[in-house]
Amino acid sequence: MAAAVVVGSIVCFIFWETILGWLLAPARARIPDFKVVSFSPVDRIGVLFKIGMYGGFALASPIIIYEILAFIVPGLTKRERRMILPVVLGTLSFLLAGMAFAYYMVLPLSLGFLLQFGNDQIQNQIGIKEYINFVLRTVFFAGLAFELPVVMGLLGWLGLVKARRMLHFWRYAIVLVFVLACFIVPTPDPFDQTIVAVPLLGLYFLGCLFAKIFEKKAPVAAPPPEPVSV
Repeated sequence: MAAAVVVGSIVCFIFWETILGWLLAPARARIPDFKVVSFSPVDRIGVLFKIGMYGGFALASPIIIYEILAFIVPGLTKRERRMILPVVLGTLSFLLAGMAFAYYMVLPLSLGFLLQFGNDQIQNQIGIKEYINFVLRTVFFAGLAFELPVVMGLLGWLGLVKARRMLHFWRYAIVLVFVLACFIVPTPDPFDQTIVAVPLLGLYFLGCLFAKIFEKKAPVAAPPPEPVSV
């Protein structure tokens, strides 16, 4: 795993300018001439190492997952092994979907609002370090939020939650997804927050479906023995 991370980091170090262009693309989608500035002599080096390390872990993630599973699977029961592949595939799929949603939807909307607000009076001077942290944090938390269906399905499989009970909490779920949307989209614009909250609410109901599919069935009680006539 360490070797995979090192190799992945070297690849990202080589192509760090291309990766930086990808990170700047959401802001440039709304402001074509958008540029970031450096407030410290070490900011550029810090961004280079951050891109290399995060990118290295991302490129090495398949090998990291394989090595972890190779260590865990031999100790699992047959029933637990059958859940490994759906859980891994579901986790990766929803994580990538959440990151793509943040990159193509959340970031252009939030950056467009934040960078154009008060533009007539305030000139944008965005530090490269602060911008990269903002983008990575938004993409990371959006990816985690999209793991909700997998988590709910896994909890249902473990018997810790029931789909029927989670459906009864739908009113509280609406409040919670809007609170979560406020963290993902750090803008006071209710339109942007609604765009994020609606998919999250859909993921909640999808998680209820997963919990229903994978939840443990209650054992059927055996019929009482018939009395023996003497």
